[in-house]
Amino acid sequence: MAKHHRFERSESRLTRRKGRKRPYDRMLIVCEGAKTEVNYFEAIRRDRRLPNTDIAVVPSNYGTSPLQIVEYAIDRFNQTKGFERIYVVFDRDDHLTYHNALAKAQATDKALKNDAGSKVAFKAIPSVPNFELWLLLHFRDVMAPIHRNEVYAELRKPVSYPAYVKNSRTVFQDTKDLIPVATARAEAIRALFTPHSGTDPYTDVDLLTGELLKIDRSY
Repeated sequence: MAKHHRFERSESRLTRRKGRKRPYDRMLIVCEGAKTEVNYFEAIRRDRRLPNTDIAVVPSNYGTSPLQIVEYAIDRFNQTKGFERIYVVFDRDDHLTYHNALAKAQATDKALKNDAGSKVAFKAIPSVPNFELWLLLHFRDVMAPIHRNEVYAELRKPVSYPAYVKNSRTVFQDTKDLIPVATARAEAIRALFTPHSGTDPYTDVDLLTGELLKIDRSY
C-alpha cells in the first residue's frame, strides 16, 4: 500500500510539472569529449533533477575538431529545434579549426529559430589548453601558459585531485564544493585574456556550469 501511495504522489508531481511553464531555457550541450565533459555536465543535470529532453548533453558525432562540433550542434538542433540555447564545448589544444569554430559559433548566435519561433543563443565554451584547466582552477591559480600535459600533472598532485582520471563519472561530485573558488579564478583569467589570446590560459566552462547550477532543483 505504501508503495502505491508513493507512486500516486510521484505521478501527481509529474502531472503538475507537465502543466507548469518551464522556468529555465532548454539547452543542447555538444561536447568534444565523448565521456569526460559529457559525464561532468550530465552529473549537473541529474543534480538539478532536469529531464534529458530539456538539457541534452551529447558528444559530437561528426568528430572532435572544434568546427565539426559546431557543425554537429547546428544539425542536431535542426532535427527538433527544441532548445532555447546551444552550447559547444571544445579545447584549444592543437586544433587547426579552433578559431574558425569560434567565428562560426559567433555568426550562428541568434541566427537559428526554435520550435517556438524564438531566436536561439549559440555559445562557444572554449578552454585553453583543455577542459581540465577548469578542474585545476578548483585547486590553484593558473595565470601563465600551460601545456595540457602539465595541466594533467598538476591536477593529479596530492595537493590537488590525485584521484582524477579521465572519463570519471564522479568529477562533479568530487569537486563541486570548490566551484565558487574555481569560478573566481576563471573570471580573473577572463579579465586578462581572451579565447583568442594565443596560448594564455582561458576557460568559459564556469559560465555554462553556473547557468546549469542556478536552475532551481525544486521545479
